[in-house]
Amino acid sequence: MLALVGLAALAGVATIFLPAKEFLARIAGTLITSAFAIALALPASKKLDREETRPMGLAMLAAIVPCFVLVLASIWIGLVFGWRVELEVFFTAMHYAACAVVFLVALGLSRGEATRVSGRLAVVAALACFVIGVPAIWADRMGFGTWDLQAKLWGTSWLIFWSMVLAGMSLYAVTTRTTPWRWIGVLAAAAALAMGLYGIWNELKDPPVWFAQALIVALAIGLANILNTLTLEGLQRYVALGTIGTVLLTAALLSYLNFITEGFRGRVDENELMIRLIAAGSIVSACGLLAITIFLAANRRALVTTSAAVKEIRAVKVTCPRCATKTDAAVGVGGGRSRCGGCGLIFVIELAEPRCVKCEYNLLDLKGDLCPECGTPVAESMAGVRPAGV
Repeated sequence: MLALVGLAALAGVATIFLPAKEFLARIAGTLITSAFAIALALPASKKLDREETRPMGLAMLAAIVPCFVLVLASIWIGLVFGWRVELEVFFTAMHYAACAVVFLVALGLSRGEATRVSGRLAVVAALACFVIGVPAIWADRMGFGTWDLQAKLWGTSWLIFWSMVLAGMSLYAVTTRTTPWRWIGVLAAAAALAMGLYGIWNELKDPPVWFAQALIVALAIGLANILNTLTLEGLQRYVALGTIGTVLLTAALLSYLNFITEGFRGRVDENELMIRLIAAGSIVSACGLLAITIFLAANRRALVTTSAAVKEIRAVKVTCPRCATKTDAAVGVGGGRSRCGGCGLIFVIELAEPRCVKCEYNLLDLKGDLCPECGTPVAESMAGVRPAGV
């Protein structure tokens, strides 16, 4: 991969000083694309090593390889078929890449209990967007449509995508927590989809006031629902509530501007104060969302592997589950590795000190089922832990 990057740099410099600049630029693009593809494939290939992550690894590789081939085709196909085909192949590659990224994220979400419904909806959104978007790119080339049809198909594909994503945001954690107001966001997203499709295919010229309003409501309710369902305590919870407030306030201001400008078609620049307030609310909301993202990353508890209770333990006696041979297995940070003397089975063992998920109370030697400090069930402290150093 590093060699490809170096060769890409040389090819790029060569395009400046040598003739045949177009050909050398295509070589540089090929090398850079190959380096990016390898960089993306490396983490995907690592997931193939473990049975539980293998399906996701295969899905990632299945997304990377076609995108790589399409980008390479867009680089070189222009030499034979002209620049218009080159652009169409490139747009197909970019469209595929965008849908593939969303599809992989949605696939991961669909595996969780709280995110199963929203994840599956996003999977359908990504697939529908791709299936409708490809004909939008190639309709004129294949002779079954005009530029007008292409524009309608393209608008339809991304309208379906965003409407379903917004609905999925309101359906986040629908299986674990019940908040009746979340359905306002779902209905608003459905209304935006219906109005948008009707307007696209009937070529309506009316101001899109209610269409824009439905999108604003769906986005605001979706964000509020996600923030409301996150497990945050103390100051973090107040930050989440404050962010919900700024999101809803910004949505209210945006709704007012939407109505007075007839779907943002009027003189928006005449409402300078309103625009400044909306911009300020958007900045505060974005900062709040970023802070909450940091909170969630910090709240992922690492296993305590350096305490005095466990750091002096170098080995444990185990019985091989395959051949029943008894052996001393090494332990250590990141997983001690040892080999069964009977069948050769590899043991990867790591010891950690149990801590309460909420108050960090040491649960070692505790006989009860609740944390004596804060009353949190001990079973909850086993969920969401990650290896040290991850």
